[in-house]
Amino acid sequence: MLIVPGLLAGSANASEVPDWVKNTAKWYGDGKITEADFLNAIKYLLQQKIIIISEDGTTTKPNIIIPNGNSEKGNYGFYEPMHLDITIGTVVTWKNQDDYGHTVQSQDGAGNVIPLFNSNILLTGQTFEYKFDERGDYQYFCTLHPWRVGTISVI
Repeated sequence: MLIVPGLLAGSANASEVPDWVKNTAKWYGDGKITEADFLNAIKYLLQQKIIIISEDGTTTKPNIIIPNGNSEKGNYGFYEPMHLDITIGTVVTWKNQDDYGHTVQSQDGAGNVIPLFNSNILLTGQTFEYKFDERGDYQYFCTLHPWRVGTISVI
């Protein structure tokens, strides 16, 4: 998910925009793709909630969904998205949409739980939030279903 802070206010930083988005805009500017193709690409990003803009023009908090079926080991489940790129100061919200409880537990590179961000058991519909104030790559998992993992990169 890409959150572009201040997108409508004109304060977005170009370094926060992924290269594939920049390339698509360049191809449109160079006449290599049609306006309809460019608008469909933007529409796709909005529909898939890769870019989120609220009704008042501000960006919303990124959400990580714990989808239904996530508790079954052989199921596709995982977190959606499995990896999230954000900027410093972003508050991330995890929401459990599964029929079973889950946790969000930060871990180090060796897979050990660390006391950075750790939720209680989230029942269906419950959320957990954490504000990321430092650059880096963060790993997390569910202690009840440890095969469910995710990562966040703070740039």
